[in-house]
Amino acid sequence: MAGISLAAGLAPAAASAIDGPAPAGPVSATGDFQDGTYIVVLNDLPLATNPGTAGSALAKTDTTSADAVAYTDRLLAQQDAVLQGVAAEPTYRYTVALNGFSATLTAAEAASLSQRSDVASVTKSSLRQLQEVVNGPDGGMPQPDTEISPDVLGLRGQGGVWSQVGGPLSAGAGTVVGVIDSGIAFDNPAFAGEGIPAPPASWSGECETGEGDDAGDFPASACTNKLVGGRYFVEGARSYGLEVAEEDSVSPLDTDNHGSHVAGTAAGREVSVEDTGGNTYEMAGMVPGAHVAAYKVCYDFSNGTAGCAPEDSIAAIDAAVADGVDVLNFSISGDPETLEDPVDLAFKNAAAAGVFSAASAGNSAGDGVPVAHLGPWQTTVAAAAHREEDGPVPSVGSFSGRGPISVDAEDQTILKPDIGAPGINVLAAYASDADGPNWGYLTGTSMSSPHIAGLGALLAAEYPDWSPMAIKSAMQTSAADYANAESNQAFVGGTGFVEPRDFLNPGLVFDSTEADWDAFLADPSTGYDLNAAYVHIPQLGTEPTTVTRTVTNPGSADATFEASFAGPDTLSVTVEPASATVPAGGTAEVTITVANTGAPTDEWQEGDLSWTSGDTVVEIPVLARGQVAGEDPGPEPDPMVERVFGSDRYDTAAEISALYPDIETVYVASGTGFADAMSGSPAASQGLVPRMMTTPDGDPAPVLLTKNDRLPNTTAAALGELDPSNIVILGGDGAVNGDVEAELASYGEVTRVEGTDRYETSANLAMMFGGDVDTVYLASGADAAYADALTGAARAGSETAPVLLTRPDMVPAATAEALATLNPDNVIVLGGEGAVSDAVYTAVQADDRIAGANRYETAVAISQEHEPDVEIVHIASGRDFPDALAGSALAGTQDVPVLLTKPDQLPSATLAELERLSPERVVILGGTKAVSQDVEDRLNEEYPGWVG
Repeated sequence: MAGISLAAGLAPAAASAIDGPAPAGPVSATGDFQDGTYIVVLNDLPLATNPGTAGSALAKTDTTSADAVAYTDRLLAQQDAVLQGVAAEPTYRYTVALNGFSATLTAAEAASLSQRSDVASVTKSSLRQLQEVVNGPDGGMPQPDTEISPDVLGLRGQGGVWSQVGGPLSAGAGTVVGVIDSGIAFDNPAFAGEGIPAPPASWSGECETGEGDDAGDFPASACTNKLVGGRYFVEGARSYGLEVAEEDSVSPLDTDNHGSHVAGTAAGREVSVEDTGGNTYEMAGMVPGAHVAAYKVCYDFSNGTAGCAPEDSIAAIDAAVADGVDVLNFSISGDPETLEDPVDLAFKNAAAAGVFSAASAGNSAGDGVPVAHLGPWQTTVAAAAHREEDGPVPSVGSFSGRGPISVDAEDQTILKPDIGAPGINVLAAYASDADGPNWGYLTGTSMSSPHIAGLGALLAAEYPDWSPMAIKSAMQTSAADYANAESNQAFVGGTGFVEPRDFLNPGLVFDSTEADWDAFLADPSTGYDLNAAYVHIPQLGTEPTTVTRTVTNPGSADATFEASFAGPDTLSVTVEPASATVPAGGTAEVTITVANTGAPTDEWQEGDLSWTSGDTVVEIPVLARGQVAGEDPGPEPDPMVERVFGSDRYDTAAEISALYPDIETVYVASGTGFADAMSGSPAASQGLVPRMMTTPDGDPAPVLLTKNDRLPNTTAAALGELDPSNIVILGGDGAVNGDVEAELASYGEVTRVEGTDRYETSANLAMMFGGDVDTVYLASGADAAYADALTGAARAGSETAPVLLTRPDMVPAATAEALATLNPDNVIVLGGEGAVSDAVYTAVQADDRIAGANRYETAVAISQEHEPDVEIVHIASGRDFPDALAGSALAGTQDVPVLLTKPDQLPSATLAELERLSPERVVILGGTKAVSQDVEDRLNEEYPGWVG
């Protein structure tokens, strides 16, 4: 395309890189809410990760089948139920990469939604701003002659990576690179369709022409075999009261340069361009053969501001996953102070569905803003110089966002940025102007990120079965050193400068899955165990810390790797086994032991751990901070309460199940209908199985929770770990349907205890105790009185006594028949007269009633059987019961009480009972939504006085 002038005649210019610090992150359930725009995420899985519709590296997310449509309708119905509590209409509904919606809420509405058990998070949102980065920020670097990143990275020319994969138009062939940005200049030759095959059959994207006066800005003909999709999202910005400026376009058209430049850097075609001085440049993206899809979310607004609304970005991710992209680039700022930014969580689900994503590390390091996009499922990219100069290169720009990540010290277990790529004076496509297509130079992590996105597409095309994390790992472990010591610090440049000439044959890769990421989010302080291509330990103890890594050999031949470590004398790193043979396509497990042997305890130390096999070197950084091994740790810290929880009720039950010793039997109950699980807890405490008096070893059985029609991933994973011989389903098909029963059959022999209703189910459970029991507990089966049965079940389980359910004002026939058959010596009623009336008490000839003025005092009354200095007390929410269901069975096996608390306040009766019991351990059941941090803090204040 000789004769086309370069923007600004190759003069240094300011780049409007979309890479600034983001606003405040999620608002806690007990925090101060304000009127404003919010993103509300629900608990249930979106299409991208729902087992029946989930995508993978080899299959796109199913959004069109009958099952997918039915599941979408189910998610929308759940959202409708939540939206009934607010006045506003949703701005967006999300069902593919996220399950939730965005809406303008009052402070009261936001606070109310945050307390719902079906809501995972309620996050205040605000516009993410455009940020300028001046070209040549590191001392005014001269402009390049003919060297641009495809040459420096070894892609082009004889023996280059493109030639190894069949030529430039074979690089990334068959993949679709989605760019979420400011749109695209469809008429730029970088996006011409000649010679490009049609997109894959799985592609379902489209070209939107725009709205109103802008409808003609992006004609239907804009899309070709190269540019296969163009969409725009603006309603999020409008929900802030913003309107798009006249000079911009409410369409996929780019008027800002940024989106076109990013798309061209990732996947632009080879194009010869000439500046006004007659100099010719051979411009190209990383994968000239890949398809491109543009998703516009960033605009100039009529009030003079510019930026990108998170609501629009999530909608774009939702659409991109449904359309069938293979790779996403996000050169837009993120929240640097939270691991659960809803935009990043949408990228998590996209990654779980097989979509590789690259994101910018941020451009504000000089202003003290730390690195953004913290999720381990993303590849977060630092910006580096990339051409030969008088000084050493490559080196990381001083503006490029750097670590450690800005979260609590103990949670700093994730390395960011992940890797570095060219990001200073990058030549690529611009938006067209009156003279036609245009080109120019931009600087920023906005420019480095699309290099990695494009290279991710190159790897995805060559290895279609590789997961996004395998692709990320291959880039990280094969990266090259920078030219200076500062850049080689992992907090500055990640694992190194990307080196495509080595990443096609990485030797070993470190893979991880959605389950790993969810476990990390549930407790980030354990993130150093994540199977990542680095080791990052923020708090070493006085004993060495050992982590595990599983390495996969993606090659076609077995290989033996020898481990070695290079680092400071004060950092000890050892690997077992030191020599590992990994079969072709197989895995091996290694343990890495890290200790501080003399550095100051607040000092980060860093070294490099390598595995070598012939000419192949797999290298990962090891970073650690903390106490010197063997040192006297000083006085014992005050004892602290413990918390057992997961990302949701199903995950919490799975976490509780891991506390059991060897088991033979597992109980499975509905996570939404709680009555069966409550009356089943005593039987579970004894490990009873239908048709058998006890399990073969008499072991207690944990209670796991399931959805009615689907076994949650966390429950399935727990079953795999527990490996039970027997599985007992609690309740009928309405609670746990036949599909779930069929799934459970793959884990063990399945039996079911059920009845026509909860009362008959509880009766049938009671009959498993045999015909001669000493005591039967009787509790209300009404929903409002669940708490009494829940705490009573722990006591019943410890006494080998069943819990029967009754209606508040009459004894169901099934309950009466069970009492007659069991013929107990004692019938004890749980709860006050409002829960179980005097008429029922008389009808069953009860011997005693255990009750308090409310559910909290009833739990205290039930606890009174225990003497002081009890080993453990479990604390559960008195309002949100799922977390305590599994805990009640555990407490029964331990012969310890369950006490109740309000979510945000510890009742005085509960505190008084804790003081009487003086427990050695206090364990909270559930996350901070069920039992708030305020309650945990109050317990920690008092706890030291109880121990000893």
